[in-house]
Amino acid sequence: MPKLPARLRALLEHGTVRSVARDSSLIFGGYALQLLTQIGWLVLAVRSLGPDGYGIFASLTALTVAASCFVGWGCDQLLIRAVARDPAALRPWLGHCLGLITATGLVLVSLGMAILPVLEVGRIGTVPLLLVLVSDLLFGRYANVGIAVFMGTGQAARQSAVTIIIGLCRLVAIAIAAALPGALSLQGWASWYAASSAAAAALCLALVIRDHGMPVLRWMGGHAGEGLAFAAESALQASVRDLDKPIVLEVAGAEAAGEYAAAFRIVETVGMPVRALASASYARMFRLAGESSAACVSYVYRLIPVAAGIGAAGALGLLVFAGLLPLIFGERYDDLPYVVRLAAVFPLMSGLYGIWADGLSATGRQRVRLSLVCISLALTLLLCWAGVQAGGLEGAAIARVIVMGITAGLAWAALPSRS
Repeated sequence: MPKLPARLRALLEHGTVRSVARDSSLIFGGYALQLLTQIGWLVLAVRSLGPDGYGIFASLTALTVAASCFVGWGCDQLLIRAVARDPAALRPWLGHCLGLITATGLVLVSLGMAILPVLEVGRIGTVPLLLVLVSDLLFGRYANVGIAVFMGTGQAARQSAVTIIIGLCRLVAIAIAAALPGALSLQGWASWYAASSAAAAALCLALVIRDHGMPVLRWMGGHAGEGLAFAAESALQASVRDLDKPIVLEVAGAEAAGEYAAAFRIVETVGMPVRALASASYARMFRLAGESSAACVSYVYRLIPVAAGIGAAGALGLLVFAGLLPLIFGERYDDLPYVVRLAAVFPLMSGLYGIWADGLSATGRQRVRLSLVCISLALTLLLCWAGVQAGGLEGAAIARVIVMGITAGLAWAALPSRS
């Protein structure tokens, strides 16, 4: 039997490489199951709510999810970094996160109830609006703490379990709601959405407590500025990802917004495998950056061919199979295949950007990353508005793809040298 080349043999024998392969496979498995739940949820939600109902719901949650990034002031990202470096810090950081999420979440729920009713997306009724706000600004953030804990501790199987729990709870809720007699209204769906979010939060936190014990309520001071930078970056990134939907709603109406939102939800779902790779690598980037910036950047470049291959495969799948979408979502979505094909390259560029941007955070360039997201948000708001005015759904889709390409190129250019 021929011997393996010395360099390849050394890589295979290196414990870090084996560990990455194991963690990646576990997280990919979790994301594969999450992908199935996401597809099921998407099909049922889009079919049950219709283009207009789904357009309004997607536009509302675009705002609440962006606002939710300020709940906790980036404490989940700080927890990942702190626990990756010192596992003994987990319980105090867990208590800090839960307390801070509760305090800031209640403030933002109150602000949302005061501001959103004057906007088109908030005119779904007082009780439904409150349920959506509580779901995204409190329950969703509690569940995400579970993801952060298991990312920080390197428990890939548990991290996958948490992501599956979140998706499965929402899938079960929409399946029950769709199976009940009568049409599913936005008001009725808000109740099921809140119930599923509460169940996911309870299950995720129960899993964390079972593995690591009860949280220790403690204020972890000295991190407000850095935490705010993480929160701002996340909020801006969420805005880049979703604020185009309210723009389409405002310019083209609820039905067009529903088709546009469905198209990009499909595209983002296809990009989940690349996000799995990034999730498996995130904490390791920080550990390598503790050794040297060059070691972290070299690791980032080793990930890029894998991410590019996965993203390209997703793009090809979208191009080939987009024509089947009206058969799945209903005849009211006849324009969906064309919009999806226009955005087919989006998962590839988004995946490359995500890994390069994580490399910036790990090497201490969080503010550079934040600047890139600010540029991206400005371009998104400007170009998507111009695109939907000039070309409707197709113009908005092309504009968003252009923005992601520019952002990915800037993130690559901002990485430090490997030497």
